[in-house]
Amino acid sequence: MERPENEGKLTLTRLTPHRRGVFGWGAALSVLVVAATACSSTSSGTGTASSPSAQPTVTASASGAAALNLNNPTSALCKKSSYKIGYDVFSDSQPFAVSVGQGLKQAAAKVGCVTILQTVDNQNGPVAIGNLHTLINEQINGFVDFQVLAQYQPAMATILKQSKLTATDIVGAALPGSPQVGLDPFNTEKNAAIFMAEQAKKKYPGQVPYFVGGAEPESGAAVLARYQGAVAGVESVFPSIPKSHIIEVDTNGVDTQAYNNTLSALSAVPHDAVVMLQAVNDEDTGGMAKAAASRGLSNYLVNSYGGDSYGLGQVCTNSHYVGAWYLDPVGWGPVVLSLEMDQINGVKVPAVTNIAGYEVTAKTSFLGCK
Repeated sequence: MERPENEGKLTLTRLTPHRRGVFGWGAALSVLVVAATACSSTSSGTGTASSPSAQPTVTASASGAAALNLNNPTSALCKKSSYKIGYDVFSDSQPFAVSVGQGLKQAAAKVGCVTILQTVDNQNGPVAIGNLHTLINEQINGFVDFQVLAQYQPAMATILKQSKLTATDIVGAALPGSPQVGLDPFNTEKNAAIFMAEQAKKKYPGQVPYFVGGAEPESGAAVLARYQGAVAGVESVFPSIPKSHIIEVDTNGVDTQAYNNTLSALSAVPHDAVVMLQAVNDEDTGGMAKAAASRGLSNYLVNSYGGDSYGLGQVCTNSHYVGAWYLDPVGWGPVVLSLEMDQINGVKVPAVTNIAGYEVTAKTSFLGCK
């Protein structure tokens, strides 16, 4: 699927609060946010695969950062009557991105003084840069970056610096000089892969599986670390797994490419082999799962990653899914808004904020699987 070359879209949104569980997922959950104090470690807390009743955990760290209630922005952030915050996102249809944007706009409506101006770059770097110029012309006070192509981020950072604008980056691809909200990529994917590998060992005792992992090197080191973490998780459960049983598939963040490349990769895997599939997001993982089905494999397991509406739906309806690593994407919005508003108001914020998540399965109550 080729990336659209259309120009960026500018959407001025003035929203009233909406029900958080718009997709029917996660309505009963909240995000626990812990901000570290000066000289704290950058490591993040993680949920455990065996305790699906846990809440997603957010840890933040920065030299000199004060404790911040990041997941609950209020009108106390309004130091003046109104703010405009620009928001560029890589897609307005990909479910995780839709959920993050929904959370951001709901948080802005709750705070009451913030207008979100959204542009969509459709995974096109020059369009993202053009969108940023458009937003600056709209006289934004700050910027939220969900642009996912690493090679264009330095240019974005330079434009922001020249315009004397603060920014908060959703990783994605790191934005130099700006605080990041991410998901502790190596460790969360590792934990997700450990859960799946343990299920494979239990279901297929004595067999050494194949691991076909979706990677997205185009988005840079932060996203590549997800794949590397998944491999580490598999190797921790199967320490003697041959290197030939670990297959990297470049998904490029596109489900159709994930499907096509996985279909090709599986041609080298014995038809009766145990195969584990995991990628860097729910949609890529779904594309890989469809490829396994198209190949007629029967002994394959899938663990989704992200926990958006699509991924959680697959957990409920596709018996090959052992679960999903749930990151509560709607809950990212309040955290991002808190960080950006604090920056605008001159408050020191954490350099890195990680949302750790936890494993959910078809038995997890809030999914409502039948």
